[in-house]
Amino acid sequence: MRTNGARFIDSDPIARLLLLSYFEPDDITKLVRAIRATRTPAGTRIYVGSYGVNATVSREVHSLTRGLYAPMFPIKPTSFWTRRRVDAEQPRYAGKLPSLTTLLGLPAPERVAWGRELGRRFRDEIREAEGEGVRVDAWQFDELVAELSGSQGRAWRDFTRGALHGLNFGRSEYADGPRVGFVWASRRALHIAGLRVDAELRAFWRALASATYGLVGEEYPPFEGNPEDVAREYAAEQRELARRGAIRKELAARYVVGMTPGWHLARGLGGNVHGWPRSEVNRWRAKYVEARAAMGVFGFGAFYFRFENSSEQVMRDTIAGLARGLGKA
Repeated sequence: MRTNGARFIDSDPIARLLLLSYFEPDDITKLVRAIRATRTPAGTRIYVGSYGVNATVSREVHSLTRGLYAPMFPIKPTSFWTRRRVDAEQPRYAGKLPSLTTLLGLPAPERVAWGRELGRRFRDEIREAEGEGVRVDAWQFDELVAELSGSQGRAWRDFTRGALHGLNFGRSEYADGPRVGFVWASRRALHIAGLRVDAELRAFWRALASATYGLVGEEYPPFEGNPEDVAREYAAEQRELARRGAIRKELAARYVVGMTPGWHLARGLGGNVHGWPRSEVNRWRAKYVEARAAMGVFGFGAFYFRFENSSEQVMRDTIAGLARGLGKA
């Protein structure tokens, strides 16, 4: 399916999926070599991308037989908040987005409208790049933040819903069509799966489902304890989605397990917290991934190939571990 030259994800629900995200553009050659060195199951779609659209990264990714390019866009303030870069309707939303504090205090329709404008700015970058010959196959949204289930959850959900809508549908005046992608989600954000659905939450779930090809749960487990037990614990959010209404069940069916390579230790990233040798890290990861695959997942993803995680050996180990899991999914 194509509209205005855009590429759309093939939505085959049984396809195996590997998603590799967040790296320095200068490291893409190493990452591509690591992918080539790994035997992934036949038919695996390998999506690769980091923040923003990058022509060189796109070319490198598409040099892979099954490589697909999916740049990432963040919901929290970046240069996209500064101004609109194209001529478009609704001039009221052409300038700088309000500060987060101001934005979250606006009436709900305004929160949604500003979120929609932010998402459309993401699509603007994709559209402009494609106009220059850059091939873009999908997008990644970073992220469903923990605040979605907090005291300002309604305000955050309004803004996020708008951003997902804008990224999905783009601008009608530029003939953008629906375009789904990957949505990364913190574990705490997914606690909203257990909330009673009212009109606001119904609108949120519909917007999320409409935009989402793969929902990537940021599991990021610390490498410790029995990996099978840890896998059961960290699958809780997927299980909660699966036991709820139809839309949430569909998102559970498209759940991608998000991990990190484990060698760069930072808050919230888990990983090799006990300084294990490479062999032990690989062994623990393999058992965790196998356990999660046995529970039924749409695919596996890895986030944060930077600093200690950017060595080619770490890349190879990580991708190989996830690929083995895909063979069992």
